[in-house]
Amino acid sequence: LTMLCEENCLSYSLNERRWMWSIDDIRQKSMDKGLALVLSEKLLRMHCDVQEALTFVSCFGKRVQRDVLSMASRDAEELSQLMACLETAVEENILEEDNGYYSFPHDLIQQAAYERVPEEVAFSYHFNIGLRILKNSVFKGQTDPISLVSFVALDQILAAKSVTVSEPALRVPLAALFLRAGRYSLGVAAFPSALSYFERGLSFMGDDGWELNFELSLRLHESACHACYLTALPDRVPTYVDEVISHTENFMDQVKCHHMAMRTLASTGKIKKAIYKFFEVMKELGEEFPDKVDPSLIFSTLTSTKDDLSKYSTEDLLNSPKMTDKRKQWAIILMGSMSPYIFMVTPMLSPMISARIVFLSLRYGLTTESAFGLFMYSYGIGCLLQDIDEGHRWIRTSRLMLERFNATSQYPKLKCVQYAFLIYLKEPFQSITSVLLDCRQETMMVGDIEYAIFSSTWRGQFAVLTGEHLSQVEKECDSLSKDMIRLKQTQSILDNASMHSMALQLIGSSKDPFALSGVSFKDEDEVLEFVEKSGNKAHAISIYTYRVVTACFFQRYEDAAEMIEKYHSKLTKEDFRIHTVIYTFYEGLIAFRTARAQPHVEKWSKIGGRAIRSYQTWAKHSEWNFENKLLLLEAEWLLTKGEYDSAEKKYVASMESAHRHKFVHEEGLAMALMAHYFKSRGDAGKEKEYLDGAIACYEKWGAFGLVSHIRGN
Repeated sequence: LTMLCEENCLSYSLNERRWMWSIDDIRQKSMDKGLALVLSEKLLRMHCDVQEALTFVSCFGKRVQRDVLSMASRDAEELSQLMACLETAVEENILEEDNGYYSFPHDLIQQAAYERVPEEVAFSYHFNIGLRILKNSVFKGQTDPISLVSFVALDQILAAKSVTVSEPALRVPLAALFLRAGRYSLGVAAFPSALSYFERGLSFMGDDGWELNFELSLRLHESACHACYLTALPDRVPTYVDEVISHTENFMDQVKCHHMAMRTLASTGKIKKAIYKFFEVMKELGEEFPDKVDPSLIFSTLTSTKDDLSKYSTEDLLNSPKMTDKRKQWAIILMGSMSPYIFMVTPMLSPMISARIVFLSLRYGLTTESAFGLFMYSYGIGCLLQDIDEGHRWIRTSRLMLERFNATSQYPKLKCVQYAFLIYLKEPFQSITSVLLDCRQETMMVGDIEYAIFSSTWRGQFAVLTGEHLSQVEKECDSLSKDMIRLKQTQSILDNASMHSMALQLIGSSKDPFALSGVSFKDEDEVLEFVEKSGNKAHAISIYTYRVVTACFFQRYEDAAEMIEKYHSKLTKEDFRIHTVIYTFYEGLIAFRTARAQPHVEKWSKIGGRAIRSYQTWAKHSEWNFENKLLLLEAEWLLTKGEYDSAEKKYVASMESAHRHKFVHEEGLAMALMAHYFKSRGDAGKEKEYLDGAIACYEKWGAFGLVSHIRGN
């Protein structure tokens, strides 16, 4: 308004006793010049010293603290002149002052002040400002290197782009500050900022950085490599890895970058290459593993580890000395980091990995990764040896171990795997889904994007088990695939796409869940063939599982039986995880139905019998999770034997248990099987009653495609 008055576009008429203006002139001025140009002209009409002061202040953005300006000034005289110019700007309404801060009333005013000088001049402003602040604070020892003032200075130098210094006396301190700032940023999950700090630090080291300060150059390259991985820039990781390897001779100086290379390969789906590199590095660290692992070796290794641990009380174990051997520390770190991928491709090796971590921890001392190895051991004891109570005992100890080290950044990962791989055998499935949802946020906040993706994938699997509404499952699957692409964490994208495919079929959608995977597939058979050729057993098991489940609900029993036969011919149950629980249940149901259709084939009854025995064991530890499934398997078994009255009672008991424990989809499944039972008995009234009940459950589940299929038949 003041500007419009000065330019006679707006004036007060004493005769009319009101404000007078020409709206056309005002509109013309706005159209022709634009606000930024008008404000620039206002700035250009001010004294050159005021303009210079405003450009200086604009380098800080829209707002800056007065104390920061004092640190950015050369001396008291320059500061006094600066303040005088700023007061003039305040009087002219170009700048505002409030509670020790100067701020521009509008972003466009700040932009006009900043753009009055060429870009290269602005860069030198930024650099000199940052350097002066550091010289007047951090370099004098008056301010902590990781403080707000320090970050203001470093951000100014960052904004200076390629402007640098040649004096070694400045290059090293500046590079060291950027290293600290980057590490702090990693700690608060500001990954892009961290990468910018590391790369700016490297710019000060120059071509002779390795000779100038080897240790600092190494740490900056390692950190930049890590930040590239976390910022979803996997293509840039090899550059830093190669740089480190070419300038170092000691393998221990290279191991951190080798670790980043493994994680990058694994997260982008090159899991076999990552595992091959893992074994190469482990050999350099003095740790080798058997070429072949069979159940007897697993049993003897876990039993031997159990004997070793029995010599320690929990207190003794927690009070063990800390590990000091760097080679053993890195061996444990790499085993913990790569264990999920080893589990995917060679699951029988996982117990050997856990036993090795425990062995090294008992012999050389504890590290934070010892807690993760102890959990892996508890998984082996609880799931593979079926000593579930003993497995849970070591879960508690692994948590206490992390507390001893105050390793808060490791706890989300540990919690994630504990709930996804063992705790669910006792705790209700519904509680697991909420915990894994929290784990996604917690792991992301500490920079563990791998486990953020894993926790989302595992949450989806438990959502299927609990009968969560399929529209929510489908939405999360779709979102997760997009996150995997965005974060360059595609190691489980086909696993997620298979689960997504099942949800879409049950909903009745024709959307292609594999479209985001980056590979074009003709159908799901081609997907399965691709996964089997890649050697990823975990993904193959997932695809078989979801296809058997889908076929069971749609009552395509012959297709399901064919899938089961393929599964047994190509895969063995080398691992135990949530897919084992899902698959075993539906495999058992299909096996009994196939046994009735093919009474001369004994294998189907044997498969069903194994499923019942498994669920009998699990139901002892969690009636909530497993009772309704066991009852339904028993109903099918009794029906196969021709004990109709007993089978009918088991069907009813399974429905009631599923309803009581909130498994709406399995309540519907029990009703659908009961309807089929009454159809075989010729009772059309009862058949319709239970089929209507199944449809009602499926509608609650959101399986409208399944409902349409049933009504169509």
